[in-house]
Amino acid sequence: MGKMLAARYLAPNRIEAVETRVPSVDEGEALVQVEACGICASDLTIVAGLHPRARAPLTLGHEFCGRVVESRSSGEGSIKAGDRVTAYPLISCGHCFVCRHGDPHACRDLRIYGFDVDGGMAEFVKLPLTSLIKIPDSLPTPLGALLEPLAVGIHAVSRVPIQPTDTIVVLGAGTIGLFTALSAKTRGVAQIFVTDIAPARLELARDLGFEALKANDPGVRRLILERTDGEGADVVFECTGAPPAALQMTDIARCQGSIVNAGVFKKPVEVNLQTVNFKELTVIGSRVYSSRDFQLASQIAPSLPLEKMITLRIPLRQVSDAFELLMSGAQVGKVLLEVS
Repeated sequence: MGKMLAARYLAPNRIEAVETRVPSVDEGEALVQVEACGICASDLTIVAGLHPRARAPLTLGHEFCGRVVESRSSGEGSIKAGDRVTAYPLISCGHCFVCRHGDPHACRDLRIYGFDVDGGMAEFVKLPLTSLIKIPDSLPTPLGALLEPLAVGIHAVSRVPIQPTDTIVVLGAGTIGLFTALSAKTRGVAQIFVTDIAPARLELARDLGFEALKANDPGVRRLILERTDGEGADVVFECTGAPPAALQMTDIARCQGSIVNAGVFKKPVEVNLQTVNFKELTVIGSRVYSSRDFQLASQIAPSLPLEKMITLRIPLRQVSDAFELLMSGAQVGKVLLEVS
């Protein structure tokens, strides 16, 4: 096989675009020529050397899209050469309790392309045919890279019953927070607040049609109470993984309201469990997405303003610069690596 360019995590704080071999595909697999790949906060954790599973050398990337160039199947499959696809990047064990009971996305030994095995931040990637999902005809190929984070938001919203009359607060205007807010909006919810501390993210939230609030403003709780007859939010989605949000989420939820923790806290944080008791709050975890969520993402994506989510496009060859920019704390939205 020939050579290709891949973004390789080589050591803590070191990621480079290097030449490597184009992978060869076996029966039941496909070779995908990647067009674009998103950079996720978890990718930054890997490159910082802080992810508990990721080991160098590793090709990153779990949010990617492209075109099938080779498909090896002995039967008549739905995926063939020329198809535009994205990937459902989860690898489940198939044997643990949740796998046996229909929720393999919560697998106790879950692995993910780009974390545990080579991912799609490369010119080519090989994947099982069963992991590929066609990109809708009405969706430009590069936007297919956003189906994965969109599925995260869809799954978070699916974790609790939501009514159009609810007041929802999303803590965090990053990619996952905004996709969670957009997912709630597709369910008919009209009153959605989004908080963050970064002005650029708040501006993007406003541009998407949400009421954006400065997260560390003492007036946030007061405003939410004013807009809910003194009750508080019906549902709070925590999408930051930041310790202050863990205290704020119980403070702004109404009695017998719900909190969905979609953000990933890197270490244990302080939570006001007394408020959980006194308000009889329901606190629910949300991890990645099911295959149903991913399919729904592909269905609703063409109707969403996905183009607005992308604030920077960088060639794969400049992946080191892209990570340096993001790890510096620069206020940018979704960054796409343009591969081909």
